[in-house]
Amino acid sequence: MKFDLQTDPPLEGMTFALDRFADKLSDFSQLFDGFGEIFRSLMVRQFGSEGGLAGGWAALSLAYAAWKEEHYPGRPIGVLTGALRASMTGAKGYSEMIGRDEASFGMDTSSAAAEYGSYFSERRPVIKWARERSREFQRYAHQWAAFQIVGPGGSNLPPNVPSAFEGLA
Repeated sequence: MKFDLQTDPPLEGMTFALDRFADKLSDFSQLFDGFGEIFRSLMVRQFGSEGGLAGGWAALSLAYAAWKEEHYPGRPIGVLTGALRASMTGAKGYSEMIGRDEASFGMDTSSAAAEYGSYFSERRPVIKWARERSREFQRYAHQWAAFQIVGPGGSNLPPNVPSAFEGLA
C-alpha cells in the first residue's frame, strides 16, 4: 500500500508505505480526518510565521507594503482581509472532502480568496514546508494503522493526531 499525498503546488517527500498493514485496512476516513487536522495546523503555523515553514515568504514591495500599512495596519504578509488565511486554516472558504480511500483539503473553489490565492502562491508558496513537517503525516499514518490492527486493548497508540497542534499560540 502506498500513500501519495498530492498537493498543488506539488511537494516532494510525501509518499510513504504501510505495506505491513495493507491487507487489514479498507476505510481510511479516520486517517484522513487526522490528516486534515495536521494540514490545518500546518497552515495555521504557516500563516502565523509568514511562511516560516517554507523559509519565510518573500517581502512585499515597498509600495505595496506602504499601501497595506496605511489601509490595513499591522496585518502580516498573507493577511489582508483574512479570507486567504481563513480558507486555508479551516474557516470560511475552506473545503475538506473525506472518503474511504481519498481526501482533499484546502481552499474551496468558491472562496472569496480563490483568485487571489493563486496569485499569492505563485510568489509566496503556502503549501510548502520542510521535509520534517511532512513526517507528521507519515508518523500519524503509521500510528493510526498500528492502532487499527492492534486495537485499543493491545496498544498505547492513540487514534488522535499526536503532534498536529504543538507550538500553536
